[in-house]
Amino acid sequence: MIREEGIVLYMPEYASVRVIECSPPSWMVLLALEEKSLPYKCQELSFARGEHRSPEMLARNPRGTIPVLSDREFQLFETYAIFSYLEYAYPSKPLAPQETNEHVYAILRLHESSHLKSHGMALFAYLMKTPEEALDKDILRERKDQFVNELRFWEDYLEGRDWLAGTSISYADLSVFTYIATAVHLGLSLQTTFPRLAAFVERMKQRPAVQKTWPALWNTNHYSFLSDEGA
Repeated sequence: MIREEGIVLYMPEYASVRVIECSPPSWMVLLALEEKSLPYKCQELSFARGEHRSPEMLARNPRGTIPVLSDREFQLFETYAIFSYLEYAYPSKPLAPQETNEHVYAILRLHESSHLKSHGMALFAYLMKTPEEALDKDILRERKDQFVNELRFWEDYLEGRDWLAGTSISYADLSVFTYIATAVHLGLSLQTTFPRLAAFVERMKQRPAVQKTWPALWNTNHYSFLSDEGA
């Protein structure tokens, strides 16, 4: 049996993730650990060298995906399962609202964010796997449009509120933020069409957890793939 002393998060080395230079699922787990003030170690793995599919990692997760969170004898490798575990095992500083109405909406919005993930990863994967000179503008525009159409739901959900499920930040906010922030890094503009989401992203960027875990390469590398001119 694999057993860790304390929490260890296995995640991609961001520099090895071409173009997007982060991993939204890994980032949202990092944010959860920081928001809950939990002590943890981070083990970065190189996609380029296939370290996420090493025998050691396949023993932790036979599907060969990351992030993987290891805590004592537990090996967790589905992001929402990791969230559920963290909330159950470490209930202090909850990221699932305690009031019933907000709790229900927090769960709903978290699972609903899988639609955003689906469109986001289809878009990001195309940019990651396709050399810039081989990008097809029609394919890129179609995938961008699907992602942007999904954003309309989330813009509406923020009407009259700062957070997606009520009066406090929840796992749903972490999930949605990481995909939108990645799209913004790739050149997507929110200000005109999605002012509430633009304000939400700025609100998130003020949080210490986001500032501490902000992808380092984003400070120097800037892209225009998803700008009006680029797609």
